[in-house]
Amino acid sequence: MKIVRKLAGSVIVLVLLVAFFNVISKPPALVRQGGLLDKDQEEVKELEEFKAGNAALENNRFKLSMDGKYGSFTLTDKTSGKVWSSFPEAETRKLPSNNKRYVRSPVFVRYSEGKETVQTYPFKEQGTLSVKREGDAIRMDYNLKKIAVSFSVVLRLKEDGFEMTVPFGSVKEGSQYRLISIEPLPFFEAASENDKGAVVLPDGSGALITFTKDHPRYFNSYSQSIYGGDHAFPSKVLDKTSQIPTENVSPWQQEQVSLPIFGLYKQNQAFLGIVTQGDHDAKINAVPSGIRNIKLYRTDAEFIYRYDDLVYLGDRGEVPLLQSRFIPGDRQVRYILLNEDKAGYVGMAQTYRDYLVQEKGIKRVEEKSVPFQLRLLGGVKQGEVIGTSFVSMTTFEQARTIIDELMKQGIKSLEVTYDGWSKGGVYGSQPRHFPAASQLGGNGELKKLAAYAKDKGVRLFLKTNYVRVDAEESALKKSSDAIRGLNKEYMKSFDPRRTTRQPWGIGYYFLRPDRAYGKYVTSESEHFADVGVQGVQLGNMGSYLYSDPGSSKPLNREDGMKAWTQSLDLLRRTTGASAVDYGFGYVLGHVDRIDDIPLDSSHFLYADRTVPFYQIAIHGLIPYTSSPLNLSDNLQTDFLRAVEYGAMPSYELTYEETSKLQRSWEDNLVSSYYKDWMQISAQTYKRAADALDRVKDMTITGHEQLSPDVYRTIYSDGTQIIVNYGSKPYNAGGVSVPASDYALVAGKEGRG
Repeated sequence: MKIVRKLAGSVIVLVLLVAFFNVISKPPALVRQGGLLDKDQEEVKELEEFKAGNAALENNRFKLSMDGKYGSFTLTDKTSGKVWSSFPEAETRKLPSNNKRYVRSPVFVRYSEGKETVQTYPFKEQGTLSVKREGDAIRMDYNLKKIAVSFSVVLRLKEDGFEMTVPFGSVKEGSQYRLISIEPLPFFEAASENDKGAVVLPDGSGALITFTKDHPRYFNSYSQSIYGGDHAFPSKVLDKTSQIPTENVSPWQQEQVSLPIFGLYKQNQAFLGIVTQGDHDAKINAVPSGIRNIKLYRTDAEFIYRYDDLVYLGDRGEVPLLQSRFIPGDRQVRYILLNEDKAGYVGMAQTYRDYLVQEKGIKRVEEKSVPFQLRLLGGVKQGEVIGTSFVSMTTFEQARTIIDELMKQGIKSLEVTYDGWSKGGVYGSQPRHFPAASQLGGNGELKKLAAYAKDKGVRLFLKTNYVRVDAEESALKKSSDAIRGLNKEYMKSFDPRRTTRQPWGIGYYFLRPDRAYGKYVTSESEHFADVGVQGVQLGNMGSYLYSDPGSSKPLNREDGMKAWTQSLDLLRRTTGASAVDYGFGYVLGHVDRIDDIPLDSSHFLYADRTVPFYQIAIHGLIPYTSSPLNLSDNLQTDFLRAVEYGAMPSYELTYEETSKLQRSWEDNLVSSYYKDWMQISAQTYKRAADALDRVKDMTITGHEQLSPDVYRTIYSDGTQIIVNYGSKPYNAGGVSVPASDYALVAGKEGRG
């Protein structure tokens, strides 16, 4: 009987469990006014189309026809008959219904309820569209009813294409859903695998995603912030964040988006998109074929209206936070439509150059000759059992010796950039730089060096750091100088270890840009003029752009751009020249030289070729240099890349032997002793100058790959520089190019 009772009890328990799971597995009844609503009734089908009216615009060259059915449009070049479309209708017909709606959507939106970010589009959110003709523009008003987000997109024709604007005053949201971003025209001129052409990425120097059927399956697409990620939001710049900062993981080194551009070319037509407003808070997106099972290549710009981050609050662990307010300002993209010989990455880069000159007013920086680019390290801190000591690597008097030795090697044109010259050296008393380090000779010897350099025809720059400063430096007033994150904590940054990518070292704070300019740069500008230097290199201002969301007076990235360009302009006026490293696009027109310009791309899986888009755009306008060749893993290859891209090679040297740095805070200089590099650097400079001095003021009019290892750069007077990275000689139309070398084919005399 006991066994029977046990079995009966087990059966009853089993029946109750089954009944329980049946109940909880059923969706709850949904209540609406007037009764219950079942699941099938509650689910509202996605819209197939809008019921908006049509509209049209026309100017001397183009006709724009707007179809209110999908919010789509075409632009027709009245001269050539070529047509550009907001989405590829022929390719879209082949897709299943859900992807049809996705591709036909004229805009994507990202929003959050406080946790995850969700991408959506108007058809999915019962969106409405109203199309109005307003003067010389078409205004499209969107209302995504289900998430209570609304905004307008305004189209206006230009003589070379059209302009797309999202007016800030039109952007609204409700109380439940928080708008993150708006991504207009995601499928503009999208290309199929059968098209011949490529997406152009502003990744480093530039990269191409070539259209092809023969490609692996891609799981990720390109989405990178213009001017790099914002270090006020660690989750945007780190691969992994942790409550314990020493366990954070930085990404493997990749290139940044320096220019606010994107584009695509196919057959004999193309478009170049330029983000003309809101570039400081925007991303460039590019999607290869196959993502979401859509066999189309596409690219666009995405406007960010607020950032989110993951922060750690006591025992609560990881908590997602959002900025409470929108980042203000209109957002705008200029679409320039291109035909025939301009329909390629070279023509697109030339078009961007024309935009910089004609519309941004950027003027050419004149150079008499291409100078030898020498960087000197003065001194650096070294950790001791108690406190720190100063390691002197190149005194001001020793710098004169190195200049003399280079001139004995036949170097007639020379620029010197001196780092680690201030109190405490490289990681010293920044953001204050004066007086000069007494161990190097102090202000007196620095003035003598400046006068000596000027007498020899050498332009001397002093390198500064008003951006990322030693967290332990007493000159820093953390409470007013350092930026804070969304959690109100000071944002501390670390250099990553080369192997684990985890933090090491002392840590740094990012200076509020308004304080960097208003307090430190302005107070020191006259000191640079007093010591007699002819230029200032403002370290990190061309490679870091960030906000300050957590302080009592928050700053946006646009504020940072303004402070950096004000700093560059001020020191340019007081000393004669300014320079930066890397060269984010906002510095163009404010600098006389860009150091360490990107000469490579990130080599993402879907990007199959690196191209010199950046260099084509600015060569002959602003001089630029390579990273130091004495720190290269492959000197000859990097030398050839510099010559191919029109960059002057540089060297970073010290008077003392590199072994003195073994226990110091400087771990990048692995070989810098000037006697080891004197002859090699002079020979390399002369070899590069043979080609680059001839074309220094010219524009690049052509660039092509002749074979897997051979590339040709063509300048405006017809001069060709043919670079052979291969192990065998190459014959380029009768021109013999030695292995691992270059050949110069002189053009006609004259300048571009």
